[in-house]
Amino acid sequence: MGAKDAKQQDALTELLDLLTQNGKKQEAAELSALFSQFAAMETQYGKVLSELAAVREQLATLHDGGNRAAAMQETKQTQAHITQAKETLSTLKENMTDKIRKTLAAVKQHGISALNKAADFLGVKKALAEMKGSVQDAIASTQGSIDRINAIGSELHALNEHAKNLGRALTGKERKELTQRNEDKGVLAAIAKPLKRHKTTLEGMEKNIDRAMARVERLEQAAAKGKEKPSIREEIKAAAAKPEQPKKKAPQKAQEAAL
Repeated sequence: MGAKDAKQQDALTELLDLLTQNGKKQEAAELSALFSQFAAMETQYGKVLSELAAVREQLATLHDGGNRAAAMQETKQTQAHITQAKETLSTLKENMTDKIRKTLAAVKQHGISALNKAADFLGVKKALAEMKGSVQDAIASTQGSIDRINAIGSELHALNEHAKNLGRALTGKERKELTQRNEDKGVLAAIAKPLKRHKTTLEGMEKNIDRAMARVERLEQAAAKGKEKPSIREEIKAAAAKPEQPKKKAPQKAQEAAL
C-alpha cells in the first residue's frame, strides 16, 4: 500500500469508527464494503490492462493483415476503455476521501451532528455510471477482438482444408468434406482464451458497479433519515428553551368552600 492509499485508509477508518460509536453501524458497514469493492475493482483493472498488453504482442505475430489489424485496434480500444474506467475510479476515491476529511473536520468543529452529512455522496452515482459505460464499451471491444480472431482462424482453417483437397485431387484421391474449425484448439485459441477470460471478468465488474451504486443509494437514504431526525444535543437544547408551564392550583375542598 502506497503513502496515498495509506492516508485514504486512515481517514476512512477514523470515519468508520465515529459512525459505529454513534449508532450508525449500518452506514459504517455499507461504506466499508463500498471502499472494499473499489479496492478489488482497482486491482482487477490493473490485471486486465497488463494481460491485454500481452495479447496485443501475440496478435502482432499473426500473418493475416486485415483481421489482425482490426483485432489489434479493438484490443487497443479495450485498453483505452479500461484505462478510462480505472482513472474514473481513482478520481472517485480521491473525491470521496476529500469528503470524508471534510466530514471529520466538521465533526471536530460542530460536533457529532455533522455525521448526518457523511453519506451525502453528491456525484458518486454519476461517476459510477460513467465507469459502467466504460466497462460496457470494453466488453463490446473485447467481443469484437474475439470475433476477429475467430474469423482469422476460420479463414486459415478453410484455406488449409482446400489445400488438402487439392492435394488429394492431384494424387487421384477422393475429396473430403470441409470440417468445422475447433475454436478451442491451436495458436489462435490460445490468444483468444485470455480475451474470453477478460470478458467474463469485465462482466463481473459491471455487476460490481451495480452493487456499488445500490450501496450508495442505501447510504443516501440513511443520510436523508439522519437529517430528518434531530440529534440528542438539539433535543436537549429545544427542551431547555421551552418555557416552563405554570403549576395548576389544587381545587379546594367543598367543605372549605362552604365556610
